[in-house]
Amino acid sequence: MIIRRLMVVGLLLLTGCTRVLDITGTEWRRANTSIQQETFDEVECARATERDGDLPDTIVGGIIDTFVVPLEDARRGAAYDRCMVAKGYTPVTPADAAAR
Repeated sequence: MIIRRLMVVGLLLLTGCTRVLDITGTEWRRANTSIQQETFDEVECARATERDGDLPDTIVGGIIDTFVVPLEDARRGAAYDRCMVAKGYTPVTPADAAAR
C-alpha cells in the first residue's frame, strides 16, 4: 500500500516536470506570418524533434528515471527551440504577449 502511494506521488511529481510544447501560435513570433503558418511550423518542429531528447534506456528504472525523464524533456525542448529559431521565429516574452 505504501509503495503504491509512493508511485502515485512520484508520477504526479514527474508530470509537473515535463515541458509543454505550445502549438497554439502564441509563444513565437515572425514578421508577416499568419497564425496558421506559425501553428503549422510549430507542429512541424514538434514532430521533427519528438525523438531528439531520447537517452538510452536505463535498466535500473525507478529512481533513475526521475532524473532521466526531466533531462530528456529539457533536451527535446531545446531542440524544438532551435528548430523554431532556424525557421526565423523569435520567442515571445511575457511583455510581448500582453501587448498582443
